[in-house]
Amino acid sequence: MGNSIILVEDNIALREALEDHLLSAGFDVRGLGDGHELNIELQSFKPDVVVLDLNLPEEDGLSISKRLRKAYPGIGIVMLTARVRSIDRHEGYDSGADVYLTKPVKPDELTTVLQTLCKRITPPDTQSTWKLSMNSLQLTTPSSEIIKLTVSETNLVYELALSGELLNMSRLIEVFGDIDLEENTNKLRIEQIISRVRKKIEPFLDGKPGIKAVTRMGYKLFLPISIE
Repeated sequence: MGNSIILVEDNIALREALEDHLLSAGFDVRGLGDGHELNIELQSFKPDVVVLDLNLPEEDGLSISKRLRKAYPGIGIVMLTARVRSIDRHEGYDSGADVYLTKPVKPDELTTVLQTLCKRITPPDTQSTWKLSMNSLQLTTPSSEIIKLTVSETNLVYELALSGELLNMSRLIEVFGDIDLEENTNKLRIEQIISRVRKKIEPFLDGKPGIKAVTRMGYKLFLPISIE
């Protein structure tokens, strides 16, 4: 049974109180304030369960849940929210959440939910899924061929896999750009990284799309990729 938890809650007092309780209950817990911090943490720490507040700054819990479910199909997702309408609950489950809890949540109730969820988490069926290994810098095809990647190529595939529907250019420039260079130069550097990744994955696509440009917006990933 796993016991690693990431708690994403922007209310610092509540986050610290829940962290302390979960630590005392035997969980390995990391507390974060928003989706951006979560993206960074996931590069080095893969939890068994992510606990998400619904109302977060910049990106809400529903959006985060959707892309987490796509990039980490085997992960547990618990959503915390003050919203109590049935339609809100439906949207929470539709986004990929396993459990939807309304605030104020009792710490003992959250502990029980997490213990139960950790026990029943099973590895997903990954026969048709590509696997990205951040540690070994490689992408494994569904038929087990290994594609070696550079650090920048690995980070690009990671950002694409985590982005959900679309990885916009502003995010790409934030991750891969250089503040001392002009925007057009940064865009050219990003296009070069994308071109290299495309060349590496194209032989394994059987003519199907892999990464497509969305005019004046960014790029979209068409491969089912789980992150390890």
